[in-house]
Amino acid sequence: MKTRTLLLGITAGFIYASGAQAVEFYPGYFGISVGQAEVDDFCSGAEISSCDDSSVTGRIYGGTEYIGFANFEFGYRYIDEVSASGTVEGLGFASAEVDGHFFDATLQLGMPRTGRFKVFAKAGAMFWQLNYEATAQTIAGNLRFSDDDTGVSLRTGLGASFNVSDNFRVRADWDFLMDVGDEDETGEFDINVFSIGPEFLF
Repeated sequence: MKTRTLLLGITAGFIYASGAQAVEFYPGYFGISVGQAEVDDFCSGAEISSCDDSSVTGRIYGGTEYIGFANFEFGYRYIDEVSASGTVEGLGFASAEVDGHFFDATLQLGMPRTGRFKVFAKAGAMFWQLNYEATAQTIAGNLRFSDDDTGVSLRTGLGASFNVSDNFRVRADWDFLMDVGDEDETGEFDINVFSIGPEFLF
């Protein structure tokens, strides 16, 4: 249900942004951001003795502004490893590490800029790839396993930017990445990302 609602909201946003007035294009932009990603419920489940569900993340992106209150951008994000270890029934002690690559397309809608400050909401879609590395200590010896998984999910969030000059601004974001992972195999997780970085206009 939440996926359907968000998709309808994105579609409505595109229609409104395109039809509200004649399209007025502003300079394009690109940016780099760094921050922290937190994976919800990653540490629940098996008898986990050690877990780290937060990690460093970085994103590069670019886009264009138009009609004064809407942006459309594409981005790539990397989330470094999160890890967990504990006792797994039938295997004994095991540990796992997961990192991820995310390619996204996002629509931003906000209030028209007043002065140097702007706030906005965003929604979009992303293609993700998760890479898994797992080890287990068994009677037969140590076992090592690696795999990857891919899929498409939705993303949303909030952000704010501050114009330092005509060609440079600082931007802070909260991104909510929804239902990442395979529900039947590894489980689905939501990811909260908090980041900040420079943005350049051209």
